[in-house]
Amino acid sequence: MQADIELVRKITCGALLVVEENGAAVFHRFTEAQRKVYESNHGFWLKTFADSGIRLEFATDAAKFAMCGSIAAASSRAFCFFDVYVNGALVKHVGTYSVTDEPDFGFEVELPEGTNRVAVYLPGLSKVMLESLDFTGATKVEPVAKKRRIICYGDSITQGYDARYPSLAYTNIVADALDAEVVNKAIGGDRFNPELAALPDAGPFDLITVGYGTNDWSHETSEFLEEKSARFFGELAKNYPGIPVCAILPLWRHDWMRVTSVGTFWEGHAIIRAAAEKHGNVKIVNGWELLPHLESCVSDGLHPNDFGFQFMARGLLKQLPIA
Repeated sequence: MQADIELVRKITCGALLVVEENGAAVFHRFTEAQRKVYESNHGFWLKTFADSGIRLEFATDAAKFAMCGSIAAASSRAFCFFDVYVNGALVKHVGTYSVTDEPDFGFEVELPEGTNRVAVYLPGLSKVMLESLDFTGATKVEPVAKKRRIICYGDSITQGYDARYPSLAYTNIVADALDAEVVNKAIGGDRFNPELAALPDAGPFDLITVGYGTNDWSHETSEFLEEKSARFFGELAKNYPGIPVCAILPLWRHDWMRVTSVGTFWEGHAIIRAAAEKHGNVKIVNGWELLPHLESCVSDGLHPNDFGFQFMARGLLKQLPIA
């Protein structure tokens, strides 16, 4: 059985839209209106095409499945990997350390006898163009229903920098633990962006997470952070009334002790906290306590690696405002 575009749409989680372009399925986590928010910054605009948080998830009695296509850079990172889980176990991790050098992909996965639940996590920092998805011996390929739906706003850390295993990005770990579909709206390098929050996605959603602040503290002023964070949480309150919000204050970073135009690291925390506390449905989580203060947990002194993301997700799950 070869999957057509309609079947691909049915088994896709985390994409707002799946379209057919030149015979390939292409996945989108931003609407065109949301993408225009970034059109003045080409680097940010390019990142809107990355497949952060998107996966194919299905139940099938196929003996094996195979997929192939091409990949394109959609971030400042060249690595690009797929993770495949069968019945909850990681069975394949495949990809490349250079999208530019190896722009094509193809792999197959043999499945145990009977009906199996499969999740294929797409690379979080690249754009996938799926040209073929074949199921050998299948009489059924069915989507998997999720219990919850989450929307995640943020910067590079929420987008998934620097998880080589896309399934280990903290948003995906959290989504798996909550049996949730995650719609990832994060853009590497982004600041509090009320223009994006003013363009809501169609619900329903059970939880919103917000993970901005580290770039604001590094590159902006205290006035910028005060205004943008206040407006951002205001837009969320207007467009997603009553939905629990988790505001994640900036994580530990190796240069946290310096003073920027915002002030100290703690003064940056205080500005975000003040903006969030104005809204009764916002739970504040201190990012300082989520990530170990160890260079072994980050790739560059800032971005969690696969190891660090597991600590972050585990700590976050204990504090999420969701039943």
